[in-house]
Amino acid sequence: MPPTQPTDTSVRDMVTRRRRRTLVISTVATVVIAAAAVVGAGLVRTNNSDPGKAPDRAPAGATADKAGLAVSGGAVRVDLYLDYLCPECRNTERAIAADLKGLKADGGVRLVYHPVAFLDDYSSPGGYSTRAASAAACAADRGRFEEYSSALFEKQPPERGPGLSDEQLIRTAEEVGIKGDAFTRCVRDATHKPWVRYVSEAAASRRVSLTPTVMVDGKRLDMTGGDPGGTLVRAVREARR
Repeated sequence: MPPTQPTDTSVRDMVTRRRRRTLVISTVATVVIAAAAVVGAGLVRTNNSDPGKAPDRAPAGATADKAGLAVSGGAVRVDLYLDYLCPECRNTERAIAADLKGLKADGGVRLVYHPVAFLDDYSSPGGYSTRAASAAACAADRGRFEEYSSALFEKQPPERGPGLSDEQLIRTAEEVGIKGDAFTRCVRDATHKPWVRYVSEAAASRRVSLTPTVMVDGKRLDMTGGDPGGTLVRAVREARR
């Protein structure tokens, strides 16, 4: 028998099925690419709403608006938005540490940290980002924020786990020279939890949706290249002109 010729209807159905299959594949590929782009980063949905009233209590060194923590003074402002559960934040912190030290040493930058809690749901039970940031704020009260912050990144736990316990957070502080009952109580009581929440909400209201985010005088830097420290230094030099 001669082969059956497809009808117009069957051809249209075949074309429709192929288009649907192509659309599904394209959509899945787009989602996979987007997900890959934020692996290891902290992501939150931004909003334009006011973060509300700042908490009455903020750590030593908090900025006037209480939305950050200033650790140095200078003509050019550098803002670092970091989450202690974010692997890319750890990588960036390591990559720019030496350059930041140099910039601070010559009095060139006003360095402001924003320890946010975008990844609270990525620990089990949830809340590690907030607990770690609150402990870092307690360290600021003892004059050891930067040392403790670096130690937290060195001991960064994996996502989906419980994170460091309060006792581990306290022992980490002892390793960088923080001792005494005041710090211990601050950690166990989560004294600065309201401040961490405010910092996170303020960041989201300013459309900071991803950690790490680095800004120089309000301009976001692209830190995805092979020399993030050099990128930062060049941006600071440009801002000084």
